[in-house]
Amino acid sequence: MRETIKYIVALLIFGSNGVIASYVPLPSEEIVLMRTLIGGSALILVLLLSRSKLDRGALRREAPKLLCAGVCLGANWALLFEAYKLMSVSLATLLYYTAPVMVLLLSPLLLRERQPPRAYLGMAAAVLGLVLAVGLGDSPVSARGLLVGLGSAVFYAGLIIFNKKISGVGGLGLTTVEMAIAAAVMLCYVLLSGGSVRFPDDARGTGALLFLCLVNTALACWLYFSSMNRLSARTVALFGYVDPVSALIFAAVFLHESMTPLQLAGAALVLAGAAWGQSRPASARL
Repeated sequence: MRETIKYIVALLIFGSNGVIASYVPLPSEEIVLMRTLIGGSALILVLLLSRSKLDRGALRREAPKLLCAGVCLGANWALLFEAYKLMSVSLATLLYYTAPVMVLLLSPLLLRERQPPRAYLGMAAAVLGLVLAVGLGDSPVSARGLLVGLGSAVFYAGLIIFNKKISGVGGLGLTTVEMAIAAAVMLCYVLLSGGSVRFPDDARGTGALLFLCLVNTALACWLYFSSMNRLSARTVALFGYVDPVSALIFAAVFLHESMTPLQLAGAALVLAGAAWGQSRPASARL
């Protein structure tokens, strides 16, 4: 239960990213770069100050998986924000959140976790709820846009699967290493796309960026990664939809973006599907 709570808290913090980022006057890809650079630096500082000892043997043993997970972290963010440029945010979000479906479908093969039928029914309800909550948008979609959007989902699914396979590396060390690798990936992406490493010109924007980097990235990623590999693939996949639904709710509350009754029904269906798909049948509890 403790790890599940940590995971859900991380997702709720992630859900507030859009609200906080709205106060940062930088292109989205530069915001993501600063998140990885500053968030990663903060994690390194905490690691040094806490004098946490990293198991070098475990790091060497898990190095290929850590590298793959870090690349997946940076690549899924980079592709997601590229998808935002190529299609509506709603459709990009829907494509991105096909990742939990991929994880659930692949978990019996890659993670040796068999799933009960209610897990797939709960996932179907969550996906339907997400469609109702964010809508499909009216903008045309190119083949390149679809490939980029699905690519972001593939790397997101890869991030979850690789982290589930890593063992022997503490949550803080795991998060720090992966964030450092993601920062390298994002730095290459931003520089190649003509961006730069910079802070906003105004104090409010700088403050919002620092909060985004330290709380919504360093703290939230530590909660996320340190809990993920202790949870089942079913829990990770189903509760993953808390992130986009909370983002819609936070936008409505803090940015005064309206939510229609259909969107509210979709949000409720996501949460109900996730909770029901994760729960055990009554007969299993006896």
